[in-house]
Formats: sequence, structure tokens, C-alpha cells
Amino acid sequence: MKTPSKHQNGIVAILDALGTASYSGVEVERFLQSRKNVMQLLNEKIEGVLGIKSDRITIFTFNDTILLTLQCGQLHPTLADITSFFTILRKFLVDSMRYRILFRGSIAIGSFHVNEQTNTVMGQAVTDAAAWYDKADWIGVHATPHATIIIQRWLEHNLKTRRFLMLDYDVPLKDAKTLRVKAVNWPKVFFVPSLTPCQNGEAPREKLLEFLALHQIPRGTESKYSNTIAFFDRAVKKMKMTQKTTRPR
Repeated sequence: MKTPSKHQNGIVAILDALGTASYSGVEVERFLQSRKNVMQLLNEKIEGVLGIKSDRITIFTFNDTILLTLQCGQLHPTLADITSFFTILRKFLVDSMRYRILFRGSIAIGSFHVNEQTNTVMGQAVTDAAAWYDKADWIGVHATPHATIIIQRWLEHNLKTRRFLMLDYDVPLKDAKTLRVKAVNWPKVFFVPSLTPCQNGEAPREKLLEFLALHQIPRGTESKYSNTIAFFDRAVKKMKMTQKTTRPR
């Protein structure tokens, strides 16, 4: 077997599909086909994102978990790399909802080793993402505390950069605490004409509720859904407030 590639820097996301543990045989088959569809859409999005070449992206799938890496070699990820990564993920989350897959996960920034031939990915950034990917009590993806500091450092001198890609948000955790970090602003996709899943005059919030209603909500899991709706509402409110403050007078 080949050894992993040499140490490099980049961005790692670990995404966990919710609710799959209780799937029947038929539901597993549907999940696998849906995952195939959303992975194809993900690859198409990667090809279309300005500034990212597909050979810098590696995707691993392990049962109901997806691990996505953006490789930057010996350089540290730039703000452009980070915003491109968030751009990819926000559409992926909504595409997945459309195909009845609900993901929760985390984003880390740092060093790692990756080797597709040996299906190997390991290192500091992977460990950081793994520590947080399943801790949130919602549907969505957030940066780890370490990654949040790195992102904010870049934003200190670029506060207007892609303001709708990420939100500072008190992410609800499973232990009933919250974590103030950068969250992927996937609700924005519902308002972008070229990306929105809304059709025939459907309202964005109506469409979100339609997606969520496709899933059963076993007792004890209802907070994941209510927290997701609360995040959607907060993101919409933030967008409206920003639009008011930037509107020409």
C-alpha cells in the first residue's frame, strides 16, 4: 500500500446524514440513490466555482458520512478558498434537502494528509472537524471554534466579502448549550433565482417546511427541526436588515 501524501494545508468538512440508523431496506436503497444524485450535483458545483480546480477537492464517503477536503499544498487557505468552500457547501445542503437527505456537520481549517488510492485522510484538521461534526442539534454546517477564529482574522480587513455566505450564530448543541461560530448560510440559496428550489411561486419558507415534512420526527428529535427553522428565520431577518442598510437613498 502507498503511504499518505505529504503534509499539506487546507479545509476539511465532515457531514453526517441524520436519521439513517433507523432506515428500512427500501429507505437505504433510496438514500443511496439520493446520495449519488447529490454527489453528482456537488461535483458539478465544484467545477463551476470560480477559483477552485476539481483536482484540489477530494471527497470520501463512509456509510452515511461524507468527508470533503480542499487542498492548498504548503500554503494556508486564503479568504477566496474559504468563501468558495462555503459556496459549495451551502448549495450542497439544499440539494440534499431536495433529495430527502438532511446533513449536519462541521468545517475545520488546518493541516492533514490525504491519499485517494489508500482511502486515507487524517491529521489535525480532520481531528478538529471530527470533534464537532455531530455535536450540533440542527440541520446545517458550522465552522469549528478554531476555524471560526481563522475566518474572522481574514474578515477583519474584508468585512464586506461575501456577507451572505456565512453567519455568526449561536449554534444549538445536543447538550442544550450553544456555540458562537460561523455557520454556512444555506437559507440564502432559497432566495437566489439561479439556485432556489422554489417553483411556481412557492415561498422560500414554505419550501423549507415541505422538505422537512418529508421526514418523520421521532420523539426526542423535534428540536433538530425547530432549531433549523429558527436558523432559517434568523438568516432571512439578517438578509433583510442588511439589504435595508445598503439600499441607496
